[in-house]
Order: sequence, then structure tokens, then C-alpha cells
Amino acid sequence: MDFEGITGQREVIENLKRSLSEDRVSHAYIFSGPQGIGKKTIARVFAGLLLCNDPHGGATCGRCKACLLMENGTNPDFISINTDGPSIGVDLIRGIQSDSVLRPMYSRRKVYIVEDAAKMTVQAQNCLLKTFEEPPGYVVVILLTTNYESLLETVRSRAQHLQFRKYTHDQVMQALKARIGGSSSVLELIAGYADGNIGQALKLAESSEFSAMRDRLFELMPGIGSGRTRDIFELAAFLEENRENIDVLLDIMLAYYRDLLVASEGAAGMLINSDKKDIIMNNARNCRSSRIIECIDAIGAAKGALRQHANYQLLTDYLLIKLQG
Repeated sequence: MDFEGITGQREVIENLKRSLSEDRVSHAYIFSGPQGIGKKTIARVFAGLLLCNDPHGGATCGRCKACLLMENGTNPDFISINTDGPSIGVDLIRGIQSDSVLRPMYSRRKVYIVEDAAKMTVQAQNCLLKTFEEPPGYVVVILLTTNYESLLETVRSRAQHLQFRKYTHDQVMQALKARIGGSSSVLELIAGYADGNIGQALKLAESSEFSAMRDRLFELMPGIGSGRTRDIFELAAFLEENRENIDVLLDIMLAYYRDLLVASEGAAGMLINSDKKDIIMNNARNCRSSRIIECIDAIGAAKGALRQHANYQLLTDYLLIKLQG
């Protein structure tokens, strides 16, 4: 387990490696960045290094008891908290507090990862503060979040913040070719949609539904802007039928309007959906740039509201109203 096989995020990785080599590990970290950007992967590698009894050059030994248990997912000195529910309650965080008073069994440290940390209730965050303010010397807590600002200021001020940046287009392509392979033109399209997010790119590449969903949206989106009633109702039904893929659908819609804006500015060579050029060019002629930007902002607001667990039906209804103008 090491950092060498990870593409990108070198600034974050070098920071963590330096803290290990200089033995200046913080008691609390916040890893922030978009979903699928690599926060969880890097957090788990860092946790493995913190627990290993003989790490060298940013890699675990792979032989000590702590490493073997970590690989099997049974190391009692490592706890990862995640939930499919809408929130992380105070009881889960109290579990960290109760466990943290027990000294490590196999390592110098105990590591706790809280995934989707923005789900923590205010009570849960205030409870976590007690661990942050008086942490046992062997405890390291890593919070993973897509929304840094949603954490309490008191929590943010007591943890080291490491922000994960978007990957370059070439890095996304490199990851896709290594994991997926296939046609370069298809990978280029997926990399364009992923917008610097390798996790999203891999998700799209492995989805058998992506192409069909994109084709259907490109059938419907032109009619939405012109207020065609049938297309509006059909898009509403389509969004309802594909709730589980709403993140992907919004990304496709966002790329559609982004391409309209690019085409309206005379830069057709920069289209993400280059295979849909005719549809884009035909509709770009009838759209004002200011109106396209309003639609882009509306979709961005919908994505943000989803992260805050807004009511799905109200969100999609409001979005359709905004897209009709």
C-alpha cells in the first residue's frame, strides 16, 4: 500500500509524506473536493502508513501485523464511518470517542475516517470537537467531504485542510486507458464529461446506460428551451425514472448548455459532445449567451441542492421551470 500508484494529487500526497517523514502528523485532517476525486483512496493509503510498524519511502512494509490486518479489513486500530442515510448522528461520533480512549493494539496510532463528513449533524460535529480539543496523542481523525463550508467553523479551525484539485484532461485519459481501454474517441468524450474527476470518468465508462441517457437527453433538451410542452413532460418523467442517475443526468445537461455557449461564441472545435455537433449548432443559433448562462447556473444550483439533500420532486420541478425561462 503506497502513494506511487495514484495519479495526480501530488501536492496533497507530498504534504502527507512530508508529515510522515518529519513525524509531524496532525491529530485531525479534512480532505475536501468533488465526489470521486480520490479522497477516500488517499485517506486509506495514509491510514495504512500511519498504522504500519515499518514504513519506508511512503510505502507500508506489508509484513507487520498491522499491515496484514489492514489488508484483510480487520485492523481494530482503523475505523471507517460511512452511512447511506441522510445524516451522521451524534451516536456514531460518540462511538469514536469511546473507542479512542482505548490504546492501539498493534500500532503507534489509531485512525478514524469519517466519509461524507458534511452529513454530520450539528450535535455530531460538536461532539467531535471534544476529541479535536483534547485528542489522545495516538489518535488521527480524517474527515472526507465534498462541501468544506458546511462543516462548523470550530471543526474547520481545529483540523488541517487539504483540498483536492481537479485532474488534468491527460491524467483522466491516462486513468481511463489503464483501467478501461477501448476507443480513444469514446474515452475523450467521457474525459470531457468528467471535468477533471477520475472517479466520475470511471463511473461513466463502466456504465452501460450512459450512452442511452445522453442520446435521450439530446432528443429532449432542444424542446425544453423552446417551451415545447410534450418535451417538458417527457423530461420530467425521464428525470423521475432515473433518480439514481441524477448526478450523471445533470452533468450531461450541463455539458449540453456548455457546448451551446461554446458554439454561440464561435468555438465549435471545443465541443465536448462533438458527435452531436449538428444538434448543438442548430440550437446555438436560437439562444442568447445570457440565457444559456442562466441555464448553466440553474443546473449548478440543482447539483448543490442535491448535496444538501433537497426534496427531489421540488428540485426537478423548479429546474424545469428555470430551463424553460
